[in-house]
Amino acid sequence: MWTGRWRLALVSAAAAACLVGCGAATGPEEPTPTAASTGSTSPVPSPTTATPAETPSPSATLAGLTLRQLGFENGPLDEITLPRDLVVSTAVDQPNVVTIVLARPSPQTVEDHLRATLPAAGFTIDARADAGQAMTFEGHGWTGAFTGTGATSAIVLRPA
Repeated sequence: MWTGRWRLALVSAAAAACLVGCGAATGPEEPTPTAASTGSTSPVPSPTTATPAETPSPSATLAGLTLRQLGFENGPLDEITLPRDLVVSTAVDQPNVVTIVLARPSPQTVEDHLRATLPAAGFTIDARADAGQAMTFEGHGWTGAFTGTGATSAIVLRPA
């Protein structure tokens, strides 16, 4: 049986490998918001940074955007939220795995958002790395992992 620490290490290593592969691609230094690729034939739109007229209040920002609002069809669609100013660089939306790689905001901002919102949404944070941004969590029939490095972060969700 995997303990929380070993599971965190395994998931963090897998997510870090994914991030290294994503970082190796050539392209602009500053990603621009575009549609993300998915496991399905329809793209998952990436919201752009809010315009001044649409700037949410601090409490609305904490609420974030649900997976459903981001166009996903799989995962805990209404239970997990991500910061509103996100830029999705890659997305996979399949029944057996949902992966979201974010170019923005910073991994620390994403981690802070998840730590603030997951417990209130009924998720349990199983393990958190002492150094760096990494954690595992579970709830609503799904297990999840978050990891971040540099300016990029990733969330991976799988059915429990």
